[in-house]
Amino acid sequence: MSDTLLEIKNLRKLYRVPRGIAGLLRRQPRKWVHAVDGISFEMRRGEILALVGESGSGKTTTGLCILGLKRPSKGQILFEGEDVNELASGRRWKDLRRRAQLIFQDPYESLNPRQTVFEAVAEPLEVHHLVSSKAEKFALVKEKIEDAGLKPAEDFFHRYPQELSGGQRQRVVIASGLALDPHLLVADEPVSMLDVSIRAEILNLLLELRDNQNIAMLYITHDLATAAYVADRVAVMYLGVIVEIGPAEVVLDKPFHPYTQALLSVIPSTRPENRGKRIVLEGDPPDPIDLPSGCRFHPRCPVVMDECRHQVPALQKQEDQHYVMCGLATGAWEN
Repeated sequence: MSDTLLEIKNLRKLYRVPRGIAGLLRRQPRKWVHAVDGISFEMRRGEILALVGESGSGKTTTGLCILGLKRPSKGQILFEGEDVNELASGRRWKDLRRRAQLIFQDPYESLNPRQTVFEAVAEPLEVHHLVSSKAEKFALVKEKIEDAGLKPAEDFFHRYPQELSGGQRQRVVIASGLALDPHLLVADEPVSMLDVSIRAEILNLLLELRDNQNIAMLYITHDLATAAYVADRVAVMYLGVIVEIGPAEVVLDKPFHPYTQALLSVIPSTRPENRGKRIVLEGDPPDPIDLPSGCRFHPRCPVVMDECRHQVPALQKQEDQHYVMCGLATGAWEN
């Protein structure tokens, strides 16, 4: 069995902008939102890759494409050697859903308020016909709920979501995702809706699942602090492209891209020696419909050069397994 679980090759996802009646009459050219615009990366079995960036950078769209919930405009997604587009559009859709699961951001909206905890976790098993008796279903549901950190499981069987805390709800969501023994979890901001005191518990749970069950995870977040805690590698997205990717300790300790440096500079720290100069980015990200020429980050870059406005930098290797999309950082053009 190959160690490579997931391969993303030049993934693009564009959304057509409606022209309206006036646009049709005037024959205005078709416009597109560049949600994801040509990204490539791989994931290994048992690896946690954090996909970080501001809202609108394309993180969630990438995750939905990987799960087959959005069809890419271009590119290829290979999951365990199989094309996700073919799986998602054919009879093997259920097989893909078994092997790759999504953990939603909001545990309050993820659960059906009319279902008990037992029913929520048992539902995937029933849909996929994975249990043949009530005793087998009981045993599997109990196992998954306890794997998610709710012990003893029987104390939660008959509770409804409104009877649980936010952290307990998220654990039920995770237990439901674990029911099918997936090889990949796409965790979309899984702790952003939780109290700070609960976040570390959920993050530790994700690490335990990785270590004990060898589950790979795409951890989608805007919070570099939590990414540093759980991730083996970090990929930084900006306006639909990956601008920096590499081992977490390398990217976060020695970032090369100005955008990554800016994100790291605003992470709060209780230690005075760790407080550096904050890099405040001016303005908002450019319109994903009307992309800037050259480097996409140049309108907000604090070290912008004339070349940045006209030349598109490539994602180049900087160090071992560390890649950056910046002409100044890679030396493609000199200061």
